[in-house]
Amino acid sequence: MRKQGADGWEFFVATLLLITGAVNVVQGMVSFFTPAFYTATGADVLFPEYASWGVLLGLWGVALMVAGLAVLSRSTWARSFALVLAALNAVAQLGFGTAVPWWSVVAIAVDIVVIYGLTAGWPSGESAGTEGSEEGGAVYRSGYEASHAAPRPTRSPEQTTGRGS
Repeated sequence: MRKQGADGWEFFVATLLLITGAVNVVQGMVSFFTPAFYTATGADVLFPEYASWGVLLGLWGVALMVAGLAVLSRSTWARSFALVLAALNAVAQLGFGTAVPWWSVVAIAVDIVVIYGLTAGWPSGESAGTEGSEEGGAVYRSGYEASHAAPRPTRSPEQTTGRGS
């Protein structure tokens, strides 16, 4: 178990989740109070009624903000919760793809960065509150130390001893 506080990836992911959640709340409020703001033809709209979709998106934004704060606890459940929410948020943004295509693309890209930060950017087996054994953390640490250790000097063929000549 790591005894130190959250590192850069955790803060980065938490910040992105908080910002994405806040923007989803605003997007949901705009969609609810002014559904005409998102103009799209009926055939191009994935969800026909933006007002009800706006309520759902606003609540989803609150859930993303809660997940962002929970990530700072460094617990496995918070990381898994945030991972699922970020993946589902990327899919949910497809509902606004026709009305606001650039924002949808940006939101999906941010969600992909969050997913990367929660999976590849965050060391596995070292989260505080992990129910797993110390063995998983030790295996990770040994691999991490080996990959970051100073390289051993190599010998060129000219430096080897015992050549016959």
